Amino acid sequence: MHLWGYALRREWPDGTHDLFGFTPRADVALRRLDRDRSYWRTGPVRPTAVYLVPVHAADVTTHPVRDCRRPSCPDVPQRGQR
Repeated sequence: MHLWGYALRREWPDGTHDLFGFTPRADVALRRLDRDRSYWRTGPVRPTAVYLVPVHAADVTTHPVRDCRRPSCPDVPQRGQR
């Protein structure tokens, strides 16, 4: 199993976020990012931001499915290592 890779982080207007879509491959992560941004672009409810974060696989598998507000979750590209 790959320990480090990338995940999508989706920020919501209420201050919660989602962390999902772990992959060790940057090209796959970028495709997922493009697809997710396209999906939300025209919807009536939109996230405030969607971006990639370097992340450990365990951070994604243990992340709450909804309504996470933990400040310790990966949130900027500079966190984590590849």
